Amino acid sequence: MCREIVQYLMRNNEASDTPRGIAEWWIRRDVASTQEALMKLQTCGVVQSYLVQDNTCVYAYTKRAVLRQSLARHFQDMVVPPSAKEF
Repeated sequence: MCREIVQYLMRNNEASDTPRGIAEWWIRRDVASTQEALMKLQTCGVVQSYLVQDNTCVYAYTKRAVLRQSLARHFQDMVVPPSAKEF
């Protein structure tokens, strides 16, 4: 589930939403599991939370360029077969 959230954010760098919005619109999962994944990603620095009205938090992709680049390389390595990287 963390991977799904990160992949969505990599495709939509400026996206932000509540846990409910992320669960329902981004990854189509239950809210409780989505909240748990967001907490893990926040602990790692991948997402940041912002308090908005009525004590509601929205989550967004980190602004740290180094972390974004590292994640992009990691996910690229997961997609590209090892033999293709040799060329």
